[in-house]
Amino acid sequence: MASPVHDRRCVEGIVAPPTGTGGDPPVPARDWSVLPLDALASIFVKLGAIKILMGPGLVCRSWLQAAMLPELWRSVDMAWHRAVDAERVDVLRAMAKVAVDRSGGRLEVFKGRRFVTDELLHYIGERSPALKTVGLFSCRGVSNQGFAQLIARCPLLEDLHLAFCHRIGGRDVYEAIGRACPRLKRFRLGTRMIESLLASCSDRPGEALGVAAMHELRTLALVGSAVTNDELASVLDGCPRLESLDLRDCFNIVADDALRARCAGIKSLVLPPLRREVDDEDEHETYSYRASDFGFATDCEM
Repeated sequence: MASPVHDRRCVEGIVAPPTGTGGDPPVPARDWSVLPLDALASIFVKLGAIKILMGPGLVCRSWLQAAMLPELWRSVDMAWHRAVDAERVDVLRAMAKVAVDRSGGRLEVFKGRRFVTDELLHYIGERSPALKTVGLFSCRGVSNQGFAQLIARCPLLEDLHLAFCHRIGGRDVYEAIGRACPRLKRFRLGTRMIESLLASCSDRPGEALGVAAMHELRTLALVGSAVTNDELASVLDGCPRLESLDLRDCFNIVADDALRARCAGIKSLVLPPLRREVDDEDEHETYSYRASDFGFATDCEM
């Protein structure tokens, strides 16, 4: 059984020594509130936006002062923290606005999932002229109009990642990105197969052609896109500096020898497997498997 002395909490600023120390003097409890602001900031920056807003900034006055430093808010990643699934979306939007305000116009990176809306993007765009990286994931509240308004305010943007944002897309939107963001180096687009199928049959035919306007791209991912070989050829002509190309699950791409030769200068290349001739039954089975792989069944249940 543990000694009562060993289990005792610190009392009046003194931490009781563990048993068996031979009578070493007690160790004073550390007062973390008196740490200099630069030391606190170097610790807080490792926590990320959500943890700072929900924790250290509420402890004491000096910690709140450190949590207000604009240097901490150059990167606001609110995409994958567990709070994004646990908190109400209105709370998350309010937290994002606080983070933007604290950045004092120095925000360079913003990533959000699920809770982002057109109104929030407008708020960010008005206050963040230095944005270089934007990532939006499963943001059903963002439309082409709201997204385009943000992009128009991001001339320094270098990295853009859109995944499962089904209301964002179309040739006009991608061309607008190319015009507004001449420094864009990385564009990654993730789409469920069913969304690509619907887009190819609706008012978004040939949307991948808009990517050809992003002339400075080094990295391009069109995962699950409806892009065709002919459209891809136009993209390659418009983006001569491409070093990395990811076309996983692009069901319209035929990865034949001609396409591989066309992509020979690309250092990192991911192509879908070369399609073989299949009968109707095989084709149906293949499509069913891949559609569920992209969460099609989940979407139907929601």
